[in-house]
Amino acid sequence: MYIATNQETCEKIGEVLSAQADKPQNIRIFIAGMGCSGPSFGLGLDNINDNDFTESVNGVNFVVEQSVFDTVGEIKVEWVGNGYSVQPVNVQPSACGSCSSCG
Repeated sequence: MYIATNQETCEKIGEVLSAQADKPQNIRIFIAGMGCSGPSFGLGLDNINDNDFTESVNGVNFVVEQSVFDTVGEIKVEWVGNGYSVQPVNVQPSACGSCSSCG
């Protein structure tokens, strides 16, 4: 598995983990929904399950369900000043027009 991130992002996540010491210390990357442009992702504190991939980057343990990784591959997690951006590295959004919500 491969999680692309940077030191600043890991430091911000570390702050969250420190404040949540009584919760799991793993950052789960999950698909939060699907839209015209593909999946949208979320982050959450969670335990490691049997069907998960894990990767430790700069002291942060990222967890992804195998089926999610099989679907999207490499994932980029970045701190963007007011939150986190989570996107597949090699998947480009599809052209709009295939659903009714597109104008």
